[in-house]
Amino acid sequence: MISSISNLSFTTPLNNIQKSNPKPFKSYLASNSQTDKVILSFKGKSLPSEYHSIFDYMASVILDSNHKKFHIDGSVISAKKIGVAIKKIVEDDEMWSSFKKSDAKKIKWKSYVPQDIREYSIDKINQAREVRLKDWENFLKNPEELNPKTGEQFNPELVSKIKGNDSLKFVIWNSVTGELKENNRHIPVPFDEKALLLAIKRFERPAPLDWATFINPTFLESYTHRLRDNLLMDMGKSNNKAVWVKIPSIKHDPKNKDKNISALETLSCRNWCTRSSVDKAEDALTDGDFYIYLERKGKSNLWDPVVGMTTNNGKIDQIQGVENNNIVPLTLVSKIREFIETNNLKCQSGIIDEGPKASQAIMISEKLNETSSVFKKSFAKAIKDEDNFAIFRFLNVDTKYTPDGKLEISGYKPSYNMNVNSGISIPYSMFGFNEDDLLKDVKIIRGNFILDNKNPLYNSRITQFPQNLEQVTGRIVCNANQFEKFADDIRRVTGGDMSKVIIHGK
Repeated sequence: MISSISNLSFTTPLNNIQKSNPKPFKSYLASNSQTDKVILSFKGKSLPSEYHSIFDYMASVILDSNHKKFHIDGSVISAKKIGVAIKKIVEDDEMWSSFKKSDAKKIKWKSYVPQDIREYSIDKINQAREVRLKDWENFLKNPEELNPKTGEQFNPELVSKIKGNDSLKFVIWNSVTGELKENNRHIPVPFDEKALLLAIKRFERPAPLDWATFINPTFLESYTHRLRDNLLMDMGKSNNKAVWVKIPSIKHDPKNKDKNISALETLSCRNWCTRSSVDKAEDALTDGDFYIYLERKGKSNLWDPVVGMTTNNGKIDQIQGVENNNIVPLTLVSKIREFIETNNLKCQSGIIDEGPKASQAIMISEKLNETSSVFKKSFAKAIKDEDNFAIFRFLNVDTKYTPDGKLEISGYKPSYNMNVNSGISIPYSMFGFNEDDLLKDVKIIRGNFILDNKNPLYNSRITQFPQNLEQVTGRIVCNANQFEKFADDIRRVTGGDMSKVIIHGK
């Protein structure tokens, strides 16, 4: 029974078509002098149950959405032709050797991260991608050969499923490489025979009529969950809905060094540098213990790591969420603080090039969670909404509207004092908003305009002078480079009074 006509084309004699409107039929019509009948020809995926195996069907789904990448048209993904198409792709060496490398220029970095750290990080990520994908390629291309890492045979049952099954190889390889893009820092999942075999068996279970609905969660999601759940079962933690896992440092557990490094790689989020020892998995455990908080997510209850905490000298050093953006997950701040306090852990304090230490990271997220009764929203929501009036008020800057709808602020210093008594300040950039956007509607600064500080981490990150700024009543403090770039505008908003301009490093 035909359930859709999206994968059917119609062939009919041209003399039966009105010549006044030929374009809609141009790509579908073929002359047939023998008959006046309309001929139906298949030009896309078949019904799921018509494929030889669920992996043939999954391969057709992948090709259908990536036909340009694999240089194919819809005619080759039907049940009868998919096998030949996949065989050709798998035998093409280009499929194995090519993968997207992360590009430092295409990553959305926090403005305070220095260029040398960006480039170093990306180099490590690309090395990690290459090493990890080599493990997968070695197995998928040569499953009957010895494991180059252990010198032993691969699991015979797994080999029997992989050997000669090009569609399965294609599905696995596409799953492992599919999320690697130039504009992200994802590191592929590690290769594990037991988890892979269990993932394959899961997809072999359903009857053909259920294939279309059974491919969610995806193969990658299913494999990654299996990888983590196997490890958590060994730890006796699999039956929980959420769990904290402590991975001992190399110093605290030297006998299990390799096992613990592997556990950190397995449980790490795809964005974390600890996903691979080529980057920082081993380094992290050299510095200290590592804590990971995982939750079961979605209808399928798949394990998802949502918080990672490094330690140094016995104290929590840095805290990361899924986005790896140096901001503690806002919905989990109280849970993280509770865990730290319950386990009598201490936090490192400070601000460095790569981001805030643990103490400041928690403070930042608690501030972002702060809600205003006036604006009926949190600080984080104000940033998301680009509500600059509210943002300034959250930062304790006196703000009012000018008659023409612009903003007048009491002064500008690109850092926020978190605690008057302790003197702890946070650069604006670490709250995740853009200073250019924040200042775009400011017309008057009735006070000082500070662009440069003694500590470069607290310098303003503006890339252009505020376009609507007309007057600064106080002083403008900048460095020589900033003055060179904004000299004309600085003279304009100070009325040419250079006694109000302080230039550092001149």
